[in-house]
Amino acid sequence: MKRIRSAAAALANLEVAFLLALALYLFIRTTTSEVTELDAMIAEITFLLLGALGLFFAGRGLKRQKRYGRGAIVMANLIALGVAYYMVDGGRLLWGITLGLVALATAALAIASIPDRIQD
Repeated sequence: MKRIRSAAAALANLEVAFLLALALYLFIRTTTSEVTELDAMIAEITFLLLGALGLFFAGRGLKRQKRYGRGAIVMANLIALGVAYYMVDGGRLLWGITLGLVALATAALAIASIPDRIQD
């Protein structure tokens, strides 16, 4: 059970790194190119940073056997599956399939880490 939790937390941290890299990429693109909707880019970068922060603490909580970690990771990865679908639909096949597989694996490991008996 501990290995499953550790694997789910590691995949969640991988997703955190991806979100932070994407936020950095958007920030660099915003500062180096002409942006027509600056407020939308700022909002997107903000949501990426907040999502990464939430996923980081959820992964940390899962590894420490806290109840809040598992549900947040499953929910975030269900959202990521929707994003992966739109990536594939938008022609970003490699990115969409990669994100979808990581999201499925992370969600499955988080669900599999549910203890047989909850201790009070």
